[in-house]
Amino acid sequence: MHVVNGENESGQRSPGADEIDRLRRLATAVKADLSRSGLVVRDVGEEPDRQTAPGGLEIDLDQVDDELGGLWLTWELHPAVRQSVREAALRQGRTRDPVIQASVDVHERTAEAIVCMLKVLGYEAEQNDSSHRPFAIRVLTGPR
Repeated sequence: MHVVNGENESGQRSPGADEIDRLRRLATAVKADLSRSGLVVRDVGEEPDRQTAPGGLEIDLDQVDDELGGLWLTWELHPAVRQSVREAALRQGRTRDPVIQASVDVHERTAEAIVCMLKVLGYEAEQNDSSHRPFAIRVLTGPR
């Protein structure tokens, strides 16, 4: 993201260097703690091959100063499952296909479990309820 005078090329404001540094440190701590808890966690900005990379937790540092900015975690299913979901969605637009419903259920339960894990580890985190980032988790603060 290119930022000039606190704004990127889309006119969106950046949260500032101190806040970006805080979020980067928070992302590093989240990755370390959840990795030690046994989860596969990909680094901020890591772009895996979407067809072959195993599932796991993706960290996204959204550097825009708005309600959607901050540190976000998203659970990714295995590529074979993602492909099955895509194929089911293409078949006559059947969103009630069992494979799609199972994917939704797994995402919802995994997000709940990760929020619980983060809270046990001393983080403040919440599940997102907007359509912009379905099933995502926003990490607000780290352990004190």
